[in-house]
Formats: sequence, structure tokens, C-alpha cells
Amino acid sequence: MAEKFDKYYDYFSSMHGGIRIRPRSINLGLLRINLGGGSLVELRTGGRGMASRINATGVMEGEHVELVNPPEDVRVIRGSFVKVQNGDLEAVEGEEVVLYNVNVSRVTGRRVKIMNSDVNHIEAEDATLINTDAGEVIVSRGEFINCDIDTLEYRESYKVVNTDVKNLRKA
Repeated sequence: MAEKFDKYYDYFSSMHGGIRIRPRSINLGLLRINLGGGSLVELRTGGRGMASRINATGVMEGEHVELVNPPEDVRVIRGSFVKVQNGDLEAVEGEEVVLYNVNVSRVTGRRVKIMNSDVNHIEAEDATLINTDAGEVIVSRGEFINCDIDTLEYRESYKVVNTDVKNLRKA
């Protein structure tokens, strides 16, 4: 897919007969990228005319979102399954959330797994944190390995291994 994109980009950005051709969009089959100002990506998911548009300035939504090094413009990610690596975000929301090496202000989800990250606020039913610095964590059940947590509020149970918890409350 990346090779096809590079081929189209090189073709459209090169000089042709002294006239510079600037395309409005690049069509890659299932994915169409609009180049005319703004970051708009169109993903064809169904039959004719059915497409979902993702505006990559601010909020990214989808059923299954997997991002490695998300763009600087993306600040909030929402979806059923969300997996993010190496990012700096404001909020992540989803049924199942997996974060690796991410700085984020707020994480909300049913099942949350966070590794090597820095998080200000976490709300989850089941949470697993490994090597994570967290401000406030509100969980039903949680497992915390080698973490630094300011406030932990739990409903049912929690398991802690080599973790510093400053304030502990049962909800």
C-alpha cells in the first residue's frame, strides 16, 4: 500500500511538460486521501457510495483503530478496539484500549491495558498497568506492575506488584 502511494505521489508531484499537476486526491482502492487542504481520509467500507470519512484534525473515530505514531493533529481517539503506540494524546475512549509508550490525559474503557506510559486519569472495569505513571485510577478490578499511582479507587479488587500507591480508596 505504501509503495502504491509513493508511486502515485511521485507521479503527480513531478513536472509534466512544464506544467505542475497538483491532484485533489489520491485514490488507493479502499483508501482515498484528499490533498486539497486539510487532512481528510476517506475509507470505503461497503458497496457503491458507502464510505466513512475520517477527519484527521482533532478526533479520530472507528470500530477498530490501530495507530503507530499518530499525527500531531489527532488529540482524541474513540472506538470499540483502540490500540495506540508512541503518541501524545488528550483522551482515548473505547471498549478495549491498549496503549504502549503514550502520554495521555484521560483514558476510559471497559478493558484497559497500558504499558510504559504516562496517564493523568483512568476509568475502567478491568485495568492492567505495567511501568506506568498515573494520576487518578478508578477501576472495578485492576492489576498494577511496577507503577507509580497517586490515587487508586477500586470497587472489587486489585493486585499490586512493585507499585507505589499514594492514596488508596474503596468505592
